[in-house]
Amino acid sequence: MAIPVPDTGSVTEDNDSGGILSTSGDIDYLFGNDAGAWTAETITGSYGSELVIDEDGNWTYTANNDNAAIQALDTGETLTEVFTVTSANGTSTVTITINGVDEPPCFVAGTLIDTPHGPRPVETLREGDLVLTRDHGAQAIRWAGRRLLDLREVPGRQALLPIRLRRNCLGPGVPDRDLLLSPMHRVLVRDPLVGLLTGRDEVLCPASQLVNGDTITREEVAQVCYHHLLFETHQILGSSGCDSESFYPGRLGLDGFGDGTREEVLALFPDLRSLPSSYGPTARHVTKRHEALLLADRLAPAPQRAHSAA
Repeated sequence: MAIPVPDTGSVTEDNDSGGILSTSGDIDYLFGNDAGAWTAETITGSYGSELVIDEDGNWTYTANNDNAAIQALDTGETLTEVFTVTSANGTSTVTITINGVDEPPCFVAGTLIDTPHGPRPVETLREGDLVLTRDHGAQAIRWAGRRLLDLREVPGRQALLPIRLRRNCLGPGVPDRDLLLSPMHRVLVRDPLVGLLTGRDEVLCPASQLVNGDTITREEVAQVCYHHLLFETHQILGSSGCDSESFYPGRLGLDGFGDGTREEVLALFPDLRSLPSSYGPTARHVTKRHEALLLADRLAPAPQRAHSAA
């Protein structure tokens, strides 16, 4: 007797073509010929997705890469969709796994970046423009990218919300006005605790790991435009009195881009195709998560620190 056998497939966040994640397969019978035995249909999924199957069991799955639930995934995290398909000998399933990757660090539109000609909104900067860096003076931008995300009410949106660093949250005048960054954007932290934890004077720490619900918070927005600035080497940039990183195109950073954007960067740095470490080291030591959490507690307002100690 012909028995329908379940099938599986997978896609990976940001490995898209024209904003669409896609995979395909052919569901079969364990015994017997399944040609013409399947119900041809289109089944709607949960992530701007659908599964289209023909009468021979050939199926194609597509999903909207910009869906907030997909974009909220980090490396190692997954979403699963299960589609029930029908044949002349009963039903079976096609299970799709959506694999996540970390989001690349970036500035929110409107952020003022220090340049030799004064602060400029990040969205006005282009390849070849000079930006002031902490370590190497004025440096030319090798590549500037942008990404617009729709963050209206859908599952997983919290992980994509920009982080608001309120004035003076990292020290007097740091920043000197409220600043919005992407969750994985790493800011430069200087504090006596940094030396005790790492033996260094300053470190880079992801903004999301410093959130304290008071002076550093997630910003509720319906839409956000993130901007990336890439240089010949990893740099520390100034914005509103706060130092933070330029885009770092290591393996995880590039995995956070779609195919077209990734190819733009790889055309500039072709060695990254086979050797992700060829770009060089980060401009400063990057904190481990437990170090970042200790720094977050240190930087929290005094009442919060007392509550945490209790």
